[in-house]
Amino acid sequence: MSAVAVDPLTPGLLSAVGLDTAEARARGCSRPVRLRGSTRLVDTSTGEATTVYSSERELDGYTYARCGNRRASVCPSCSHEYKGDAWHLLVCGLAGGRGIPDSVAERPCTFVTLTAPSFGPVHGVRDKGPCRARRDKPVCPHGRPLWCNKRHGPDDAQLGTPLCADCYDYTGHVLWQWYAPELWRRFTIALQRQLAKICSLPVAGFRERCRVSYSKVVEFQARGIAHFHVPIRLDGPEGPDGPSTTLPLSTEVLELAVKRAAAATWLDTHPLRDGTTYRLHWGNQIDCRSITGGADRDSDRRARVVHPEQVAAYLAKYLTKTTEDFGLPTRVTSAMQARAVGASRHAVRIIETALEIARQGEPYVRLRDNLATLGYRGHPITKSRAYSVTFGQIRRSRRAFKRNPGLDPDADIRQVLDDDSDVPEGFELVSSWVFAGQGYLSLDQAAAAVLSAAQSRTR
Repeated sequence: MSAVAVDPLTPGLLSAVGLDTAEARARGCSRPVRLRGSTRLVDTSTGEATTVYSSERELDGYTYARCGNRRASVCPSCSHEYKGDAWHLLVCGLAGGRGIPDSVAERPCTFVTLTAPSFGPVHGVRDKGPCRARRDKPVCPHGRPLWCNKRHGPDDAQLGTPLCADCYDYTGHVLWQWYAPELWRRFTIALQRQLAKICSLPVAGFRERCRVSYSKVVEFQARGIAHFHVPIRLDGPEGPDGPSTTLPLSTEVLELAVKRAAAATWLDTHPLRDGTTYRLHWGNQIDCRSITGGADRDSDRRARVVHPEQVAAYLAKYLTKTTEDFGLPTRVTSAMQARAVGASRHAVRIIETALEIARQGEPYVRLRDNLATLGYRGHPITKSRAYSVTFGQIRRSRRAFKRNPGLDPDADIRQVLDDDSDVPEGFELVSSWVFAGQGYLSLDQAAAAVLSAAQSRTR
C-alpha cells in the first residue's frame, strides 16, 4: 500500500477507517486473529531476500486471519463457511462432484443413525399425545411422578431432563459418552465382519473386493448425550475413483448388516474405584434410510428413502451446534462455572458426575478436558480415508480460486495444492508471523494503529 497523508487531528475518522478495512480483510469474522510478519522470496544460492507481502503494508499494520470457529454463537461468519464446507464434503461422497465421480450415487448407500441406550425416563416430544401419559400415575422410589401429561414444544426447557434426577443413571450416561468413540470403532469392525459373512468370505478377502466408506457426524440429543448420523457407502477396493464392488451387495443387504453389527457391538468399561464396571452397547433405536438421487429433496425427514442433498444439509446444520444449547461455553473447568453461566441443571449434574469419575483412576483423568462436550471426546465429524474430499482440500481450492477466478470450478480439488507455481527456480518462499492478539481493536487502538502504520510507511 502506498503512503498516505494522515491528519492526526481526526482520530474518529482514523478509527472508523481502520475498523472498516479490518472487517473487510477478515471477511466479517467476529474474532479474527491479528498477526504481524511477512512473506519473503529468498534466493537459495545467495540468501538475498525480497519481501513479497508484509503486514506493515496494511492500513493498521496488522494481517487478519479468520478464527475458523464452527460455533454459530461464537462467529456467525466462520460458522456459515464451515457449514458450507461440510455440506460439500458430505454431498460429494453421496452424489459426486469436485473430482469425486458421479458414479458413487449408484452404489449401495444408507443413512444410519445410532443412539445411546436409556439411562432413565426423560421428558420428550411425542408425535401424538402428551409426553408420558400414564393412567395409573406411578411414582418413583423418591416419590416423584413417572408420568407427564404436558405436550412439550421444541424449545421447552424440560426437554431431555429426567423425570427424577435421583433415579437417572448419570454414571452410566457419562461412561457411555466417554467410550462412544471406542464403541464406534468396534462397530466398524463388526460391520465388515457381518458383510464378509453375508458374502461367505473371510474378512481379508472381503477387504480385497469391497471398501466400506462413511462420514460420521455427532449430534447431541436433548438429554445431553451424543448420537451418530452416518452415511455409509460400499465401494470397490479402489474407493470412489474405481469401479463398484463386484460382490452381490445391495442397500438392503448393507442395512441388514448394519443392524446386525450394531446389535453385536459392546464393550466393558474400566472398573471404577468400587470395582463396578458397565457393559456398554448401542440403543435399540437403530435407523437406516436408503440414499438415492431419485428421492424427493423436499420429502419428510422421516421418509425411508432420502436425497443426498437432503442428508448433507441436515448433517451440516448440526455440525455448527454442539452443547451450546445446554448453556455451556466453549471451555468448562468446573460445575460451578457451568452453573454460573446459566447451564441447565441436567448439564451441571452431568459435569459433576464426570468430575467425580475423573478422580477414579488413570483411564478417566482426561474427562476433565471434555466437560464442555459433556464427556464426549471425539470429533464432531470424521470420515473414512476414501469417502470424499477433505476440509483441507476445500480450503486450498478456495484460496486457489480467489487467486485465479478462471480455474474450472468442477476440477478435482484433491489435486489442488498451495500454489507455488510463481516461485522462480532457485528461490523459495519463507514466512515469519507473530501472534499479536485476537479480535478487532477498540476505537482508540484502531486510530493509533492506523496513525502509527502510516507514519512507519512514510519513514
